[in-house]
Amino acid sequence: MYESRGRIGGLLFGNGDAFFVGKYKGANQSLLSKMLAPPRKAPYAAPVILWLMGFFIVMAFAGRGKLSWVMGALSVGYLLILPAYFLAALLYNFFVRPKKYKGWNEEFICQQCGFRSRIRKGETAAALEPIDRESQQSH
Repeated sequence: MYESRGRIGGLLFGNGDAFFVGKYKGANQSLLSKMLAPPRKAPYAAPVILWLMGFFIVMAFAGRGKLSWVMGALSVGYLLILPAYFLAALLYNFFVRPKKYKGWNEEFICQQCGFRSRIRKGETAAALEPIDRESQQSH
């Protein structure tokens, strides 16, 4: 099973060789390669944009007149969501992700049979030990 994603750039004026039509740039990726990709960093920009869009919607309802306690609590809670997300994203990106990335970097996956093992470095040579029982039984 494959997943394709892409993007159209320069639809009206284009860039380079595509003046009116635009240019399509895409990538194909199998589900297995997507599952076994290295751990990604938590995003910063997209949540801010979504938070700002929601902020204007919440403030439109909050600024209509007399503010009820429910709407006040909702507004305060919504204002605290973004700093809480930033704190969680920073903790993940600086403490959790490096450990996961190191574990991913020390993992070996056979491209022929799918055997997964962790590379254990000994004193003289590297040894492969299975990650789970399924990998141990299949190889």
